[in-house]
This record gives sequence, C-alpha cells and structure tokens, in this order.
Amino acid sequence: MENTNQNTVVKYLIITFLITYVSWFGLSLLTNFNIISSSNILFNILHILGGFGPTIGAIMVLSDKSFENIKKFIFSYKKNTTWILLFYCFMQLLIIGLSSSKTNPEIPLFMLIVIFLLSTFIGGGNEELGWRGIMQPELEKKFSYPIATFITGTAWMLWHIPLWFIDGMGQQNVNYFAYFMFGIILSFWLATIYKKTNSVFYCMIFHGFSNTVLSYFMLEINFIFIIGLFGLLIFSIWFANKKE
Repeated sequence: MENTNQNTVVKYLIITFLITYVSWFGLSLLTNFNIISSSNILFNILHILGGFGPTIGAIMVLSDKSFENIKKFIFSYKKNTTWILLFYCFMQLLIIGLSSSKTNPEIPLFMLIVIFLLSTFIGGGNEELGWRGIMQPELEKKFSYPIATFITGTAWMLWHIPLWFIDGMGQQNVNYFAYFMFGIILSFWLATIYKKTNSVFYCMIFHGFSNTVLSYFMLEINFIFIIGLFGLLIFSIWFANKKE
C-alpha cells in the first residue's frame, strides 16, 4: 500500500475509533454504574456522537474540506446506476420478508418512513462516508475487492463492540458472532453498490433501508434467510468483478 493511502486509512481508523470508543465505552460506564439511564439526554448525545465517529473521521481525512467538495464526495454518482440501489433494496426486503413470519408489533407502518430517514442520516447510513466512502476504495488501491471488503467489514464490526456493553441497548440481546457474520456479508453488498455506482449516498440509503427492514421484521434464521444471504453474496462478488 502506498504511504499516502496507508496514512489515510490509519488516520481515518484512529479518529473513528477514538470518537466512538470514548463516547460509547464512556456511556457504558455511566449506565452500568446507574449514573444515567437510557431516557437521559446525555445518553442520547453520547450515543449519537459515537455513531458519527466514521462520519467525522471521513471528513477529517479529506484533503479538501470545502462545502462543495464534501457535497460532491457524498452526492456524486455514476449515471444510470440507480437500478443497482433499487435492486439491492428489493432483494434485502425479499430475503428478510420471506424468511420472517412476524413483524414488530411496536412499529406501525406509518412510522417506517421516519425510521428510514433517521436510520439513513443519523442511525447508520451516516457511517457510510467512512467505511465505503474512504476505507473501501483506499484499500482497493492495494488489495483485491474481496480482501479490501473483508478488512473493511471486520473493522466495521469491531467498531460496534462497545454497544454490547451499554446497559439498555438492544445489541445485548443479539449474538455477536452472528451479528459479525451478517455484517461481513452486508459489507460485500455495500462494497458492490459503491463499486458500481461510485455513490456514498446510495450506500447511505441502502444502509438506512436495511436497518429499517431489520427493525420492522422479526428476524428468523432459517433456510430461506441463509440461502438468500449467501446467494446475494455470491452475486455481489461476481457483479463487482464483472467488466462493464
């Protein structure tokens, strides 16, 4: 890896993990010692700040931090590629929807648009500026697409670890190994979306859509789910390496 690329990735990871780990592990201490609860405003501030670690890290490593360049970085895209985003959103909905027999009774349909917008711009999609906008393309300058994707996906999943230590977070009810494996597969989908569209914003939308679907459906690990995940994974690897 060239020094400039290596420095970019290292700097991005240091900033990202520092912001997130200080915020989220700090939140873990505050909640586990019963200093604050999940209803406290400080809880929400630290939770959101930690979630913006990759966003802040991405902007910090941009050589040109002007408003115009940041806007271009986020919203530029390759023409005639919107269908790729729509295809992945449809497949995600199909896989989760067909493999699930129940929906979350606490989430009415009219709330899905609100959940989607929050998930895209605050609760997940904002991370894509760093993982797919910076780290993935920088690593692909040195490594092959699968290796770069696996490294990015692994860093992404390790970044989430503090959430399992915060009292009151839903992650405490989720098996981390299963979460890790799902995240790696999701990384290949997102990496392919970025590779074929050159759009950070499309990755943000898909990330937000994915979180919305996973919130609405009661996830079940069954044959349909596994076949769907690995089927789209194989397609993503093939599609990413398909010459245009």
